[in-house]
Amino acid sequence: MQYWYAIHTKPRQETVAAENLRNQAFEIYLPKIKQAHRYRGRWREKIEPLFPRYLFIRLDLGKDNTAPIRSTRGVSMLVSFNGLPATVPDPLIDALIQSADPDTELLHPEADLFEAGTTVTIVDGPLAGLEAIFKAHDGEARSIILLELLGKTQQLTIDRNHLWPTIS
Repeated sequence: MQYWYAIHTKPRQETVAAENLRNQAFEIYLPKIKQAHRYRGRWREKIEPLFPRYLFIRLDLGKDNTAPIRSTRGVSMLVSFNGLPATVPDPLIDALIQSADPDTELLHPEADLFEAGTTVTIVDGPLAGLEAIFKAHDGEARSIILLELLGKTQQLTIDRNHLWPTIS
């Protein structure tokens, strides 16, 4: 009987490992997500694995030879506990596959980087270092924030690239 198993990959080689395992006729699932990252002062969207350094493989341990998996380029090891490969529940993989976009196969995180009411820090400009409350998006590159100035809450529109989530 076939089950899903987790494979631990070498750093940033999930795609290489998945491609090489597919070339060996293994059934592979590598969930990916599009996320916003701050790069050189700008927010950029980047496609990356949902679980960094992991991918999933469907095997029948009674029939499939696992020896080639260990020597596959990009693969570090088959995740095991007490010498036995660890199974991943089928409903988990099925839920991931069904929640992915059928065209791009990407999973969708929360739609926005900031939600209304989130505390943000202004990282650039004359107000750098101040904390504010995110209110809403105002166009593609602007955000509306609420900033406490001179004892009053002021509503300001600011470039989205100047905001960073405040870590509590």
